[in-house]
Amino acid sequence: MIDGGDIATSLVEDYDRDGVVYLRGAFDVGWIERLHGAVERDIADPGPNATNFAEGSTAGTFFGDMFMWRRDADFRAAALASPAASIAAGLMRSKRADFFYDQLFVKEPGTAHPTPWHQDQPYWPVKGWQIASVWIALDRVDRSNGAVEFVAGSHKWGVNFRPTPFRKGHEVKFTSSDLAVIPDIDADRGRYDIRRWDMEAGDCLVFHAMIVHGAPGNLTSGTRRRGLALRYTGDDVRYDPRPGTFQFPHSPDLAAGAPMTCDLFPRVWPPAR
Repeated sequence: MIDGGDIATSLVEDYDRDGVVYLRGAFDVGWIERLHGAVERDIADPGPNATNFAEGSTAGTFFGDMFMWRRDADFRAAALASPAASIAAGLMRSKRADFFYDQLFVKEPGTAHPTPWHQDQPYWPVKGWQIASVWIALDRVDRSNGAVEFVAGSHKWGVNFRPTPFRKGHEVKFTSSDLAVIPDIDADRGRYDIRRWDMEAGDCLVFHAMIVHGAPGNLTSGTRRRGLALRYTGDDVRYDPRPGTFQFPHSPDLAAGAPMTCDLFPRVWPPAR
């Protein structure tokens, strides 16, 4: 298990250049066992934000949920007390990290529904550069069961793309956006520097909020793909409640342009003494 103080300068440089890095064994077996239990509890008793992204599209289940940390102690511990916050702060070169939110992605075997190519930040009511996600593999992951793919360097293209609906029937949400439509990456994959990693449970990916990324479906007959994304913001990030961004469980007690720290987005790094 590592924390932000163990991150080599070369990894920080890779993150800045490519927008994504892979860290092997960042979360030990204790964390993975706790999170396995938390995932199964959430699937059995889903929160109000839970959905099946594959519904109406393909057979199988692509289960998603958000804000689990507000109702489950193990998700809360992962968000606030695991190595994730210090890792994110170290790679973002930020003195501080506020927890933004958590998101669960479970692609069950035989679920062909892909994660569409997208950037994260256009969905969110935030502005700034120091925004990172720590995506923790809770199973062995490769292309056959839905490894996440990234267009290296795309976080520096200088374009905010229109949010892409994850679920069929939600397209109307974004048709009024004046942002550019994301390129059809799969139609010309050779044009892009696409990265992906085979992962073991406990490995993680850390990626910038503006990098273009997506994932294929889970085409295996018996291998689940459970991933937990923990999002963090750094020194330069400000609240930006612009139209077209998604809603939180309640409106944060923040004015537009304010730093992110509040009850909904707690300061987690450095840890309180």
